[in-house]
Amino acid sequence: MDERNKIISKSLKSMEITYDSKADALNITLKKGRVAKTVELAPEVFLDLDKTGKPLYLEIIGASEKIGKKRVAEITMKSLVPAV
Repeated sequence: MDERNKIISKSLKSMEITYDSKADALNITLKKGRVAKTVELAPEVFLDLDKTGKPLYLEIIGASEKIGKKRVAEITMKSLVPAV
């Protein structure tokens, strides 16, 4: 496995995806850490950054409308199943 694939594999192992049905918010934890800044990438799509500008968390409000209810269910279900 080359260095790039090792980095990607390590990142995916630490990634966590959750869905809050009451808020209709899809939350993706890329890397845990202290948030220094939040950037609005698009309406109701927020990216939290650490003090060095590296992404930590992505939140999509109104996820079922933006990516579809079926896709939200697929994404959250896939996050529960370990990769083979």
